[in-house]
Amino acid sequence: MTNAEIKEMATKYIINTYGERQIALVKGEGAYVWDADGKKYLDFVAGISTVNIGHCHPNLAKAIAEQAQKLIHVSNLYYIEPQARLAKRIIELSFADKCFFCNSGAEANEAAIKIARKYTKEKINPNKYEIITMYKSFHGRTMTTITATGQEKYTRENRWRAF
Repeated sequence: MTNAEIKEMATKYIINTYGERQIALVKGEGAYVWDADGKKYLDFVAGISTVNIGHCHPNLAKAIAEQAQKLIHVSNLYYIEPQARLAKRIIELSFADKCFFCNSGAEANEAAIKIARKYTKEKINPNKYEIITMYKSFHGRTMTTITATGQEKYTRENRWRAF
């Protein structure tokens, strides 16, 4: 399929929450991606910095394939060794003593806001509860993170446009 064909299908079947998009990515290698028309790009977006590890590295592809032969996704209702190992490594490299794993950036930001407010209320001053965010920021689409987002287009009339 071409960029135009993919765009036409997506426009018909997907709620437009990201505005006009011009290209459809079909493959990646390292820091580069290619669109459906074969044009090569340097990937500066990296999944909006959620998976900023490049594309199709042989070691990563091998690790994913090996894990896919065991388990693909497991609810946080269960313990799994890779998650426990990752938490241990994060703690060893950070200031924290526990990890919180979640499913999205919005969920992570919402948890960070709640944890910061709870800590401040209990340890510093119960009257200090405001969160300061940056102009033109974007923190996600949950009720809390949309409120913290510093772009009026997300917090006013367009907030529910797609629905």
